[in-house]
Amino acid sequence: MFSIHFLLCNLTISILLGIILLLKKLLKNYITTNSRYYLWYIFVCALIIPFIPFKNIGPHQLLIKLQHFFQQDTGKIVNTSTKQLDDINLSVQLGTSDFASAQDNFNLYDLDKYLFAIWIIGCLFTLVYFIYNIVKIHLIQKKAFLITSENEPELYQQYISCHEKLKIRRHVALYASCNISSPVSYGLLYPKVIIPQDMDILLSEQDVYYIFLHELQHYKHKDAALNYISCILQIIYWFNPFIWYGFHILQKDREIACDNSVINIIGKNNCIDYGYTLIRYAEKMQHNAFLSPLSRLGGEKKVIIDRIKEIANYQKISKKHKRNSIVILVFACVLVYCISPLLTVYASRDSSNNLTSQNIDDIDLSSYFSKTSGSFVIYDMTNDRYKIYNKDLSTKRVSPDSTYKIYSGLFALEEGVINYNSSNQHWDGTNYYFDSWNKDQTLTTALRNSVNWYFQNLDTQIGYQTLYSYYNKISYGNCDLSAGIEDYWSESSLKISPVEQVILLSELLENKWEFEEKNIQAIKDALFISDTSIGKLYGKTGTGSLNGQNTNGWFIGFIEHGENTYCFATNLQNSENATGSAASEITIKFFILLKMKILYSQKLRRLMPINTSVYQDNQSLKVSAYIVNVGL
Repeated sequence: MFSIHFLLCNLTISILLGIILLLKKLLKNYITTNSRYYLWYIFVCALIIPFIPFKNIGPHQLLIKLQHFFQQDTGKIVNTSTKQLDDINLSVQLGTSDFASAQDNFNLYDLDKYLFAIWIIGCLFTLVYFIYNIVKIHLIQKKAFLITSENEPELYQQYISCHEKLKIRRHVALYASCNISSPVSYGLLYPKVIIPQDMDILLSEQDVYYIFLHELQHYKHKDAALNYISCILQIIYWFNPFIWYGFHILQKDREIACDNSVINIIGKNNCIDYGYTLIRYAEKMQHNAFLSPLSRLGGEKKVIIDRIKEIANYQKISKKHKRNSIVILVFACVLVYCISPLLTVYASRDSSNNLTSQNIDDIDLSSYFSKTSGSFVIYDMTNDRYKIYNKDLSTKRVSPDSTYKIYSGLFALEEGVINYNSSNQHWDGTNYYFDSWNKDQTLTTALRNSVNWYFQNLDTQIGYQTLYSYYNKISYGNCDLSAGIEDYWSESSLKISPVEQVILLSELLENKWEFEEKNIQAIKDALFISDTSIGKLYGKTGTGSLNGQNTNGWFIGFIEHGENTYCFATNLQNSENATGSAASEITIKFFILLKMKILYSQKLRRLMPINTSVYQDNQSLKVSAYIVNVGL
């Protein structure tokens, strides 16, 4: 849940801002002026961190508390409709039950969507204003008068001498404009300084000299880049007044740092004259524009006063000040690094995963997906090869729904909540809509009947923190359990892609996580469906619905055929036909086709076409009967 995580990150960032401001105040006399400015670079980095992909633990404990506040009835099982019950018949014949997990109550996940919409709207408004300022600056520069050695030889020569004084190799163009009242510097690729027209007439030669030094210092400090980054971050954090205040102080410290650099050049004896230059020009100075990438000589009168005080108190930098400054900056960097797990909004865990494997073959199963959109992934573990239908959807993360129960059971086995010989959980007497739920359950019966309360009990006994650590250990999709320990899997916060489902199944079979072998075997036994002519079939269905409408259908598992093992995941999306039953049908059809290809190789086209009429919308049709008919 991006928005909720982002709000919590902002809380941490605001605290960090307070620490930085406190350090600046307490250590003002112990660190250099430039170091106080460099602290803001560290702060800017902290603002960027939320959008860097981290996998560290974030503010999940606070999220879970918020979830319980917004959603008081998380333990309630929402009954499926009669039509959904009809959809169950097909998977019942496979030895599994396809009970839809439904969500139609307002929870933190719903709140996240509303907050995200508000955030995006705010970003768009501030972005428009930023673009307006960019266009405005461009028009001013376009109408400005380029100063050269031909048209303004004395002024240009004075400007070039400042260039040489600061040892700036790249030429920074100088313009004069009647549309500005104070000097500005801006530009990333093509830096430039724009001064008010007739500034050289209204001010003394010495004042002009100081102003040129100041503006060129902005270029030397690379302030233009920081200005643009600051504007972008202000757009992103438009709702946080503390961050806006931080950038206001940043702008002041930026000007003070430039003032200090100028005094280092002109000498302490001339700092009073430099201060008078600011005072004389104060009335003509413009305030820093809202969301403007400009570096201006001026600012608010209070800022000018603070700058004058800094100039009056100027002291030459000592070795002790330099040493103290380095220590403080290192401390600030370490602090940001330490809190970085609390700053990330898990950008790497949002909507999709990256498929980088090169051993992938495309397959055309469009005829199988004629009534719904979806994807199919199969992985040949022996030959290390994938076959994928619809790569885009195969990497899109969606809710796992009941397929998560495979790993919920595995984690419970590892924690000793249940064990291989004793996995019984007692029914509490609650009368559920499904008769198969209204009795004590074992791991096998709970998986086959998709008994929600059984796995909710397991997760509760495991505990949130331990549960999260297991999901993180196996890299289960986005590992986001923030919707609540009882509902995270059901069209809510936890997301996983079909490709990731297949990868996890292969790692489960290879036990790459070094779990107890007997626990792996217990899960395999519970997933077993039937022994067919193409091998032993293991699997789990899952169906998700939102507000009474099917949105997500899963069938995942593996099939052992001789020495080969095939892991598969079929996912259907956003249609009435998006059910676990329909997903299992497509999977069975594929394996029948695979068997025929194995047996007949290139002669496949000569065979009598497979009778697909049995896959029409007759929901009462038995898959077992179909299997018999085709000789599976």
